[in-house]
Amino acid sequence: MIYLDNASTTHKKPFEVVKAVNLAITKLSSNPGRSGHDLSLKTAMKIANTRQNLCDYFNCERPEHVIFTSGCTESLNLAILGTAKAGGHVIASVFEHNSSLRPLFELEKNGIITLTIISPKYKEKITKEDIEPHIKANTYMIVSTHISNVDGSETDIENIGKLCFEKNILYLVDAAQSAGHRRIDMQKNHINFLAVAGHKGLYAIQGVGALLINGKTLPKPIKFGGTGTQSISVYQPDEAPECYESGTSATPNILSLNAGLNFVKTHEKEIEKKEKALTLYTINQLKKIDNIIIYTSEKNLNGVVAFNHKKYDSNEIADFLNSKNIYVRSGLQCAPLKHKFLGTEKTGIVRISFSYFNCKKDIDYLISALYEIK
Repeated sequence: MIYLDNASTTHKKPFEVVKAVNLAITKLSSNPGRSGHDLSLKTAMKIANTRQNLCDYFNCERPEHVIFTSGCTESLNLAILGTAKAGGHVIASVFEHNSSLRPLFELEKNGIITLTIISPKYKEKITKEDIEPHIKANTYMIVSTHISNVDGSETDIENIGKLCFEKNILYLVDAAQSAGHRRIDMQKNHINFLAVAGHKGLYAIQGVGALLINGKTLPKPIKFGGTGTQSISVYQPDEAPECYESGTSATPNILSLNAGLNFVKTHEKEIEKKEKALTLYTINQLKKIDNIIIYTSEKNLNGVVAFNHKKYDSNEIADFLNSKNIYVRSGLQCAPLKHKFLGTEKTGIVRISFSYFNCKKDIDYLISALYEIK
């Protein structure tokens, strides 16, 4: 099996992640933050260590502002819906995933905000210059995906972050495709909200993510329930992180995230180097095949390559590769505006995406299969 769909979910997990999940379900199967017995306290400490680890790695200001969620979708929804400002204006881009677009368009549809969706001047990158002309007096937030899940194109989060800081505008970064692939410094890049997925570049199991918060603006909770604190009250507590984390903690998922992050920290330079090399190698090999259209630029070596075949639909190509035990993604990748920008809203694209565990032989096998298509 050749697995090249890591932008959806990394298939192979590090041994450390498997070990952490096994520990959680065999030795730490208790309810953290709810009971006072030793096992509950031990589990709570493991979760607190994960929170601190994420805080340190992404340079968040306070560990209690690292909020565990079910994934990047919930993180983005919390940041967007929890800070919605009646009469305010938000800027996002055509690169965004539906996890950002849908809550934003819901707010616009209900007349709560106005929304501007910008397109970049250059296909390869979204820059400060693309965004700045659209800022209004009532603009309170800019939302941008760091790395596009469609073709690996990039957003200049450093200079956009500086712009937001200068204009006193909140900055939300969707790091679903970049966390674990690229180091992100929230304070250096003036990021107020960073949404991360566990099950992609951070090698955790599915069902965990985080929203990291910097600055004084805290979102309002968007879900309510038991937190283990202030249980006498029928109202949601005010303190973070408890006010956002209603319900029983997903201990196996959270501990897998900690183990995955530790794996990334250990292999950080190797991961970036390997994924850049595989991306470039794949682009160069695809260029040699007739009837192939490549959408990923050599300027964006971010572990994602998007292409199409002139004679066949993207789903047909993916089905053919599946018959060869090569697993890729096809279709629209939940990013409709990006596909309209690329002109692929009717055809979709074939997407190849790498992890640390892929190698050059995987690409050679893929390329060999593509040569069979006439």
